[in-house]
Amino acid sequence: MSVQNLENKVILTHGSGSSAEVYLFGATVTSWKVSGLERLFLSKKAILDGTKAIRGGIPLVFPQFGTAKNPNDASAKLPQHGIARISTWEILSTTSGTSVSNGDEEVTATFGLTDSQISNNLREAWPKKFQLIYTVSLTARTLKTSLEVKNEDNEPFNFHVLFHTYFSVPDISKVSILGLSNLTYTDKVLNGTRALESREKITIDQEVDRVYENVASDEIVVDLQEGKGNFHVKPSNLRDTVVWNPWIDKSRGMSDFDDEEYKLMVCVETGTVADYIPLSPGHNWQGSQILSVDI
Repeated sequence: MSVQNLENKVILTHGSGSSAEVYLFGATVTSWKVSGLERLFLSKKAILDGTKAIRGGIPLVFPQFGTAKNPNDASAKLPQHGIARISTWEILSTTSGTSVSNGDEEVTATFGLTDSQISNNLREAWPKKFQLIYTVSLTARTLKTSLEVKNEDNEPFNFHVLFHTYFSVPDISKVSILGLSNLTYTDKVLNGTRALESREKITIDQEVDRVYENVASDEIVVDLQEGKGNFHVKPSNLRDTVVWNPWIDKSRGMSDFDDEEYKLMVCVETGTVADYIPLSPGHNWQGSQILSVDI
């Protein structure tokens, strides 16, 4: 097991043939390989020079999901999806050894971001004092991403948080998502219409952009219908799940996404975005997800 610190990214390597790559810009996980096979989607048109949020991998959403609905919200002046994914983080620590939670061999990198590290424009748009601590932990078959939010301001603030995970799939027409049935969702494609999910298996044959609320399931499964390679997502202290695929028309409208790549990805994103999380001065919040794959 090893950690390689490069100028603009960190590479975690596990002896089993698994690896992960994290760019300092956005602390964005851009690669997760298990048994040598890539499991995350990264657009071949993704911009990796720090001028734009990275299209693919696991971008971090904080403190605003999308754009604020209410112009009076404190985060209303922030750009789409907030601060974290368009700021350059620092490496706080790297470790390797045996995981306390499950006894697996694990390699870990921890990243930090504070209000003093973001651009002046972002500080003016959201003038809160905060600290983010983001930990990426790799084992032979799992990737854990954990975020801690600390309020270092004199006043409370509200925030959204989301792990915007892009999974690589061989054929979107064969994918089904389990673990979200009987949940209320907001359909952003249909201008915020709310409905109840009646399907046990969610399939995708058109543009999908839904926020499933109050997800009580211990595990969400992305079934590739190939007998192997299925993804398992286990959230902790995260209430909602977003399912997204841009489909044909929206793909053509994105400069950093190839027209045909919608066939090769699906986003299943755990977070809390239907409502804001309130955080008092001097307090902290933690949430995480564990991704695993069948091999």
